[in-house]
Amino acid sequence: MKNKTLYLLVFVIIAISTAGMLYFNFENFLDKGETEKSVNYILSNKLNNQQGLKIKFENFLDKGETEKKVSFSSEIIQSVIDTAKSYMQTPNKIGGIDYDSMDASGLVQVSLKKNGMLEFPRTAQDMARYGEIITKIEDLKKGDLIFFINTYPTERLITSVGIYIGDNEFITSTTTKGVSINKLDNPSFKDNYWKEHFFYGTRIFN
Repeated sequence: MKNKTLYLLVFVIIAISTAGMLYFNFENFLDKGETEKSVNYILSNKLNNQQGLKIKFENFLDKGETEKKVSFSSEIIQSVIDTAKSYMQTPNKIGGIDYDSMDASGLVQVSLKKNGMLEFPRTAQDMARYGEIITKIEDLKKGDLIFFINTYPTERLITSVGIYIGDNEFITSTTTKGVSINKLDNPSFKDNYWKEHFFYGTRIFN
């Protein structure tokens, strides 16, 4: 009788342990899917029922994956920022990638390329698919890329990009000031222009 009770107890313990492991793995599977869904849900809500932008966002998701893995060393963040700063006051021009003229995505690509990161997209729209997505401005860290929407008329969702340098500042190239440092949250500038057009950041340095 005692042996039967012992066997039964062991069987129950094994059954509970197995069920727990299955539940844990299933929960992890769900969490991964839910995390991806929740990020897209947050981003969709940021579009404030602007139907045109929502359609662009849906097309953006349909055309490729986001949060593609990159592995750039955090040790070169300052060097990348210093490279970008070396282009300060360079005039803005679409397609520019040198000291004569520079556009926003060109500034990011050149700054990365000169620091050994040769394989990185040229356009802001393609850049936005790489790295961990950061949805909140307050969660940004030095070296994160930041992406903007609806800064000029286009079929693309992502229209500009900059490099976050910390303390609410980022470096980019604008039509009015060329390569310059701007405040991300700045209520005194055009009704907080950059904050209003900020969509998300990505963390590409590890």
